[in-house]
Amino acid sequence: MTEWREFKLGDICTIIQYGYTESATFDPVGPKFLRITDIVPNIIDWSTVPYCKIDKENYEKYKLDVGDIVIARTGATTGYNKRIKDSINAVFASYLIRFKINKEIADDCFISYVLKSDSYFGFIDNAVGGSAQPGINARVLSQFSFLLPPLPEQKAIADVLSSLDDKIDLLTRQNKTLEDLAQAYFRKWFIEDASKEWEVVPISEKFDVLLGGTPSRKIESYWTNGTIGWINSGKINEFRIIEASEYITEEALNNSSAKLLPAGTTVLAITGATLGKISMVLRSFAANQSVIGLVPKAELSNNFIFLWLKENINALISMQTGGAQQHINSNDVKSFDVIVPDTVALSLFRRKIDPLMLKISQNCFQINTLNKLRDTLLPKLISGEIRVKM
Repeated sequence: MTEWREFKLGDICTIIQYGYTESATFDPVGPKFLRITDIVPNIIDWSTVPYCKIDKENYEKYKLDVGDIVIARTGATTGYNKRIKDSINAVFASYLIRFKINKEIADDCFISYVLKSDSYFGFIDNAVGGSAQPGINARVLSQFSFLLPPLPEQKAIADVLSSLDDKIDLLTRQNKTLEDLAQAYFRKWFIEDASKEWEVVPISEKFDVLLGGTPSRKIESYWTNGTIGWINSGKINEFRIIEASEYITEEALNNSSAKLLPAGTTVLAITGATLGKISMVLRSFAANQSVIGLVPKAELSNNFIFLWLKENINALISMQTGGAQQHINSNDVKSFDVIVPDTVALSLFRRKIDPLMLKISQNCFQINTLNKLRDTLLPKLISGEIRVKM
């Protein structure tokens, strides 16, 4: 470890730069315009990143290159960061700070893992403090210090971790392709070519519509040594839900409005920042009162209602009520229409779509395992506790 030296982030950068100020648009008027919102998910989905107008001089100044690291400087996601992996025509927005790594000193991939560590986010938490509007500037970020091994060892460590991330990215992209295919089949068969003879009924006739609840926080035993997973509405942002937000006891479940949702249940966020988001729990969980679960009663399956809601969510959102805090009423979900195809069409669904959805679930569990392995190895590798053979 004697060859490992302490550096500050600012010491290993050739450029530290705030982003470009301009309005984003989804019209292709210029390069892609990377924002904080775009770097929060596990991977940057460039297909959803908007564009911006920019002149040639500013384009050259703010153009993103492979290996650049961009860090969010404001809001709830202050400190979130991404390394640019793809060569793409893009610039970055003003609420991001670009750190261009000096490749003679440090490996940008290794540094990107340092910036995922607990020590880094502990530094961010201390810097932000209890601010109502969290934020950080380039000067403070530049002071973050860490141990840096020799360049060949940095590259070797990055190779180990990036091999796991590459597999995660591959499975994540495969899942998006599989779900897009399932949605396309569903749209064709059950929306565009739906038979007028098929029955249309309220969702509540075919599904139990279960509103979640939160056990009392005043009763400590409800939240101590619990074994029942409980999720909040923020989890509905996840593609599929495998890990709980917190754990509650059986006593808490039995003495509150929380309800246990079986694995495979479609969940819908009905209020707050995640209003209208849809996901699926792959393990049995309880949920809070901002989440509705739809549990099949009869012939329509978990996969069917998941895809049906995906196709019709805008219509459901249009029914939201409330003033400052908009929400979807559980009774509106219960009364919302769902089609009941004939047995031939449902058999086709089971043969063609169910295998796609099963593969997605299997991939999600594999991603979860790989994430845990990477997160276990990361602090040990970047601290030198585990050494990589050179």
